[in-house]
This record gives sequence, structure tokens and C-alpha cells, in this order.
Amino acid sequence: MIAKKSLLKFGLWAMLIVTLIYTRFVGLDWGLPYPMHPDERNMVNAILGMTCHEGWNIDCLNPHFYAYGQIPLFIGYFFTTIASVWTQSFRINFNETVLSLRFLSAVSSVLTVFVMTKVAVLLSKKTSHNVLIALITFIFSPVFIQFAHFGTTESLLMLFVSILIYFAVLFIQSNISLSRYVLWSGVIFGLAVSTKVSSVFFAAIPILAICITTFNNQERISVVTAFFSLIKIAFLAVIVFVVTSPYNLFDWEAFVHSMNYESSVGIGTYKAFYTRQFEYTMPLTFQFIHVFPYALGIPIFMLSIFGFFSLPWNKTHIMLRLTAIALFIPNAFMYAKWSRFYSPVFPVVILIGCLVIIQLIDMNLRIKIKIVHTVHSIVLSLVVIAVMIYGMAYVSIYRHPDVRFRASQWIYENIPASAHILSETANVVDIPMPNSLIDYSVVNQKNLNPISFDFYEVGNNEILEHDLDDQIKSAEYIFVPSRRIFWNHSCLKSNNTLQNIRYSYEESRCESLEKEYPLQTAYYQDLFSGTLGFKQVAEFQSYPRIELFGQILIEFPDEAAEETWTVFDHPVIRIYQRK
Repeated sequence: MIAKKSLLKFGLWAMLIVTLIYTRFVGLDWGLPYPMHPDERNMVNAILGMTCHEGWNIDCLNPHFYAYGQIPLFIGYFFTTIASVWTQSFRINFNETVLSLRFLSAVSSVLTVFVMTKVAVLLSKKTSHNVLIALITFIFSPVFIQFAHFGTTESLLMLFVSILIYFAVLFIQSNISLSRYVLWSGVIFGLAVSTKVSSVFFAAIPILAICITTFNNQERISVVTAFFSLIKIAFLAVIVFVVTSPYNLFDWEAFVHSMNYESSVGIGTYKAFYTRQFEYTMPLTFQFIHVFPYALGIPIFMLSIFGFFSLPWNKTHIMLRLTAIALFIPNAFMYAKWSRFYSPVFPVVILIGCLVIIQLIDMNLRIKIKIVHTVHSIVLSLVVIAVMIYGMAYVSIYRHPDVRFRASQWIYENIPASAHILSETANVVDIPMPNSLIDYSVVNQKNLNPISFDFYEVGNNEILEHDLDDQIKSAEYIFVPSRRIFWNHSCLKSNNTLQNIRYSYEESRCESLEKEYPLQTAYYQDLFSGTLGFKQVAEFQSYPRIELFGQILIEFPDEAAEETWTVFDHPVIRIYQRK
């Protein structure tokens, strides 16, 4: 009997580990060979430029790209070089570089789950139930799964912030010496800043840990010792930063220029076209409606809010609360509110939600009345299942062919050759896209070249306005390849019928958008209602979903999420035909 239980237990842990790896690596080649993610594309281009053609010199590995630090680029270059040797091509190419960066993100996500599970155990009783719940919570986190599939910096940053939290908890619990804590914090903090300069805010974690220990530990660390410990952490971080991102110093002017540009976009002093979704949005309200519920899943989002107030108010849990605030606030009131800006705070918030579930389990084990225990167990089981469902559904995006590939297949099969098509600019790659789902002889035969029209500037340019009228008159088909333009210039939503999104908090925003972008609002209102003379003939989407035998059991439409949550890997595509 004991051997059987041990075997079942081993099988359960093995299944969870396999699930973790599967959710991070399945469909890692999504979208290839096209550059679907602009940040990923920029990093890939930087790595492709790190090549010596006329003998090696110190500038050979200069990426000439400073929006991010060099450590992820160096690692990506290393992985890509190994891949080129393995395939005997001995030349780095786009696909291999993308996969190398995504491999780094996927591995970082796997490690983050293990680190945060360890943190959850440190903050609770070390029981198999608690480890199981922690693993499940972090494995099935939608944001971990998505960022693991992006060859960008978010997964790496979440790993670094998780390690900093891990060592902070160890230090506060007196399970690690001050000298070791200073060493590890300095190194990890330096690597984080070398990944992305905005990670300087991660300094809040060692500052909080040392301050809490100084003023609450029975073996008090003196204020002087605490101060010099923080100085040592900063000094180590600077050394690591300089060593791992040396070209920031070698090309200081370009680095400063890049930082100035990135900060101006973030705070809104320069309003790039790709930030237009943030016009007239309300800080905090936007994030709590359009970012966190989708990134975390509603169950963990609600549990984390509850846990922020209900968890014990001891020094470790206070540190978690203050860390969440310290990592969230710097970006909370910025003009740009992309989901990726909050990647450092996601592990902490998920941890808080996880600890609430663990707290409920501990409570359940103490219930003596059988019927109450049974009801509590059922409710608790439903909560855990709800947490799992969001992550299970999100994996479907990468298990199926890219939605743009499926739309392109339909386009080549159903739209006549040389048809006049009006589409929209700034979607990274325009549809239709030749891909493995399509016979390439059909691609050449159809000769489809949609007009990629600039709807962002049409209201500011009379020539574009007249050109739009001409294009509408000539168009046989109209493509709306994502929500990027109509959702950001109006409060309209297309779902075969015209609908208005009028959340009470957005009333003034809707009115402002309609006044500032009357031409775009009128165009999409007429298109969606049919007044423009077109009808919707196809819609393609890849919402997170759970299927059984080809039938959708559960689906989570997420087009209302912050734009970048959907448009890079699963936009909704709408096709209209002249009546």
C-alpha cells in the first residue's frame, strides 16, 4: 500500500513537471518565419548585427540597440551560435535567433516557477499539499505562459525578481547570513539592470529586506551596518552591470539617447502612434480592468486582492505587500501602461494569491464538523480548478496554427485574384501571409496586394482623407487585421453587430475620442453597421479555450485586454466584402 501511494505521488509530481515544461515550450515556433512581435524583432535584429566580417574587434558584439541591456542579447547570441554549429549552417539566421530568445524566455519561466514555489513553501508549512498548490498556481499562470513564448526580456526579469524575493525571505527569516545576502542580491540585481535599465526599481527588495530586518530582528543589525550593506549591494550591481552590458559605456551617447526616447514614450511627452490606446485612460483603473484580470486570470486576481489584506501581518508578508507596491507604483501612473511594464510585479501578486489558497487549505484541515469540511473542500477544489482553467485555456493559442495563417488560408481560397483590398497599416506583418497551410502556386496565382492604409494619420492629412474615400469606392474587400485602430480611436466594438462599449468610468474617454478622431469613428461605425456598403464575411480569432473532441467547452474572449496582450500572438481578424 505504501509503495503504491509513493508511486502515485511520484506520478503526480512527474505529471506536473511535464505539464510545466509543455506549457512553456509547446508552439515555441509560433508565427515563424514572420516577425510578429516588434520588441522581439528588434532584439533579433540586434543579435543578427553582432557579427564580425573583417576580423574580430571590440565592436563586433556591439548590438547597437539600447532599449534593453546586453545580457539577454549576449545569451541569445550564444544560443544561436550553438544552434548554427549544431545544424552545420555556421551562420546565424532569423528563425534560429527567434527560437534562441524564446528558449531563454521559456527556460527562465520554468525556473521562475521553481523559485516561486520554494518561496511559497518558505512562507507556509512545508507539506505536499502546499507544494502541490504552489506548483499548480504558478504553472497555470497565463502571464507566465505568454511571456515564455515571447523572445523578449519579461520572463528573464520575472526570474530575477523572483530570486531577489527568495533571498529576501531567506534573509528576513534568518536562514542566510548578511554577507551572503549582500553578495547574491548585488549579483542578481546587477543582472536585472543589465537586462533592462528600468529594473533599478528592483532595489526596493533588498532595501525593504534589510530595513525590516534592522528594525524588527531580535539580533538587530545596526543602522550603520544596514547602510553599508546596501552600499555594497549597489556597488556589486554596478560592477555586474558594467561587465555584462559594457556597450552602454562604450557607446554612451547612443545609450542615453535610447533611454531618453524610451522614457519620453513611457511618460507620454512623445506620443508614438503605437501608444494611442492609452489616450484619456485612467491610471490604476486601466490596469485593474485591462491588464491584471487577463494576465493573472480572474481567480488569482481576486484572491491576490483579498490576500493583500487578509494574509498575516508579520515581517515577511509585510515585505511582500511593500514589494508589490514598490514594483507597481513606478509604472502605475505612466502614460504608457503596457502589460510588460508590470512583469516584475506579477510573480509577487501571484504569490499572494497562492498563499491565500494555501491558507484556505490549512483552514480546511482544521475543520472538525464533517458537513462543513465537505462543503469547504468542494469550494476549495472549485477554486483550484478555476485557477488551472485559465492557464490550460491559454496554451491553446500555441497549440493551433497562428490565427493570421488561418485567415491567410481563407483569403487565398475565397478572394478572387487581383481583388482590390483595403487594409490597415502598423500591424507588424500584413495579411495575407504565405505559409505552410497554403499552396504556394495559389499565392502567385492570386496576386493579392492589399492597400496598407495609414488610419492613424488620416484625420490630420487632407490628402490621406481624400485617398481613403477613393480606396473605399474601389475596394472589393476590407480587412480589419486587429483591434489596434478601431478600438483605440473610438468606443466601438464589432461582433457582427454594432455595439458601444460604455463602461461608466469610460464615458468621458469615449466622448474625447469621438471628438478627436471623428473620421476614424465614422468610418468604423459605418463599416460595422453596414452603412459603408460592406458586410462581414469572415472572422478569425484564437481566444484562450478548452476543447474536447473539437468542441469548445470553455472560451475566454480577451480582445478587451490591453492591446499587446492579444495583437502580437492572437489578434481578432475581420474580413468585409462589398455587398
